[in-house]
Amino acid sequence: EIGGVTGSLARRSEELYSSLDATGQQATRQLFLRLVSLGEGTEDTRRRVRRSELATTDAIDDVINLYGQYRLLTFDKDPASHEPTVEVAHEALIRTWERLRTWINESREDLRVQRRVSGAVTEWLGSGKDNSFLASGARLTQFQEWRDSTELILNEDEQTYIQTSIDAQEARQA
Repeated sequence: EIGGVTGSLARRSEELYSSLDATGQQATRQLFLRLVSLGEGTEDTRRRVRRSELATTDAIDDVINLYGQYRLLTFDKDPASHEPTVEVAHEALIRTWERLRTWINESREDLRVQRRVSGAVTEWLGSGKDNSFLASGARLTQFQEWRDSTELILNEDEQTYIQTSIDAQEARQA
């Protein structure tokens, strides 16, 4: 009657979401979109995310704690950096929670660009913030236009990377 374990997961997720105020609901959307890997011709899957990749707000922290309390999120440490990580506990949640499916489908292109930005940030940070790893030209234009129009919240490193890339391009043009 309740749809088995997977139906129970989706129902609990929706109950928790409905219990939140507008700020908490927005934080839930931001969090869960970060915790999904887009399938290209395959199903979307869960994604382990370093805690530092998530925007640091009280609302995000509260949502992580709430969904973690109900074991809908799991916590670990990154094997290489030993940094805390977060991920969706049950991949079935991605397939069965209708609200999450809707968010993913509405934000699919935004998520693709965000993942490109995130990858560029990782390379830039890994290089010791070498300016040759900054975005420029059409790629920078894409990132800047996306930043100015997206509903996704950028973390501090993503904001810094895009702004540093803009500043470097302006300095070159000057």
